[in-house]
Amino acid sequence: MSADSKRLASIVLLGLLVRLAVAAALGGGFHFADETLYVDAARGLLHGGSFDPAYERVPGYPVLLALLGFPAPDSVLWLRVAQAVLTTAGVALTFFVGDRLIGRQAALAAAGVYALDPLTAVSAALLYPEASAALFLAAATLAAVEAARRDSTALSAVAGAVLGILALSRPAALAVVPVAAAWTAYVAPSMPLRRAGHAAVVVLVCLLVLAPWTYRNYQLQGRIVVVSNVGTKFAGPTKEHGVAGALVVVATRNPLGFARRVGREFAYFWELFPHRLQTDDPGTRQALHRRNPRLPTTPLAPRSLRDVVAATASGIELLLALVGLVVLWRSRRREAVLLAGMILAFALGHALFVGRMRYRITVLPLVFVLAGAGLATLQAALAGRLGRSRLDPATG
Repeated sequence: MSADSKRLASIVLLGLLVRLAVAAALGGGFHFADETLYVDAARGLLHGGSFDPAYERVPGYPVLLALLGFPAPDSVLWLRVAQAVLTTAGVALTFFVGDRLIGRQAALAAAGVYALDPLTAVSAALLYPEASAALFLAAATLAAVEAARRDSTALSAVAGAVLGILALSRPAALAVVPVAAAWTAYVAPSMPLRRAGHAAVVVLVCLLVLAPWTYRNYQLQGRIVVVSNVGTKFAGPTKEHGVAGALVVVATRNPLGFARRVGREFAYFWELFPHRLQTDDPGTRQALHRRNPRLPTTPLAPRSLRDVVAATASGIELLLALVGLVVLWRSRRREAVLLAGMILAFALGHALFVGRMRYRITVLPLVFVLAGAGLATLQAALAGRLGRSRLDPATG
């Protein structure tokens, strides 16, 4: 085993231990209302084999929970532990994306950031779709890179399939599909017609993955709902015009107001700590507990500690990512375009409706790749400066 392989294995082990510790700390009870909805849907799949007709949320995550929960379907703690183990794979995926796009040192740094990042560590044990969705986005990015470099339409199909699976857990990922398709087509070393074929394969395979659930929604609701309309109320009258049509109506009626709202939600997507968490309000916690006794009346963690840790970690990571983006833009522009395009498209996909810090978890592996580039650059600059100071007699 090479030295770099040993380093990566150590980082993966560290990430696993951190996530298992968080899962154990969160225990076997529920902490948020959405957790109960996803787990109940997963248990319905395990016991009945299908979704309840009234279920309107994303289907991908309950399916994943059902697979993880098969050995112990009634244990919430088991689900937390199983998801913690699964999402540790994000350490390796972040490394592979960074290694293919930037280089070994930046990739190891990015993997280390993923392993220790508080937001990804906590989300790995919370029963929300974002932590597993981050794996799918990283895998889709890696598949798109390999498809372009190897000129492989089979890998383009893999990228499209993984993006479809991702969209079944996070519908905002639909905004990422054109970016992945266009980048793969542009970078692939082939004739224009074959390049166009790459883009078409990414899009078509993604649509094929989405087709069964879209058809199910049409049968139940009598209209096209690609994944879920939950969380799209800010778009406007979606029942009359559909989600895309509602956005167009709102944007054309009040362009300035629409732009301001999207800009505000975009900023919330990048907030350093959560500003709009319902459970921060004691009255809301009590009301949620009365509605569902499985929910706690005490917060998950002291708000001040949570906010300080989140703001410190997020601030450092985002600053390093900006440094990495600047460096990549100068030296590897295609790679910079892919990473920035995927991240910003997903952020905009949420900003059209509602932006929250939690939604950023899905793109964090790509953010960490940029942060790894920033760290590697700063490390190289520091090493060079120290080397010059040792050689300079005036500093001896």
